[in-house]
Amino acid sequence: MVTNENVIGRLKSILDSNKDKRIVVVGTTCAGKTTFLQLIDGCFDMDKLVFPKLTKDEADYVCQTPWTPEIGNMMSKLTRERVAVERGKPVFGTVVLDCDLIVYLKISDGLLKERANFRVVNFDDAKNMQKQIEQEISGAHIPVIEFFVG
Repeated sequence: MVTNENVIGRLKSILDSNKDKRIVVVGTTCAGKTTFLQLIDGCFDMDKLVFPKLTKDEADYVCQTPWTPEIGNMMSKLTRERVAVERGKPVFGTVVLDCDLIVYLKISDGLLKERANFRVVNFDDAKNMQKQIEQEISGAHIPVIEFFVG
């Protein structure tokens, strides 16, 4: 959980100074996306934007465990088809969407393991999701700011 006001302030400053851009904030599970969303106004949760647009079968498929690259690829495909990022309305999630700036919530393995244990999330699934996000960032050719959360 993100509790340091300085960390929150730094992320808010990045978002505020780039209000003219379409911003996607990405990070693996347990990186702090939900907490940031609760503490920074004017941001949107990718899951809340995409899940109402999925069929039951699509939602069931992408919510399976354990997480696999195939599940991640399907979630990326569905999200890219159904969610658009708007200027001044940052979207937080796990998929790199068409945007002008990516903010990558980079988390250390130690903190990720601690948070995964606390939330009873499989650490290997979280790491695999993180690898896929990093591959998407690398292939996107979109400016990126790495934001260290731990």
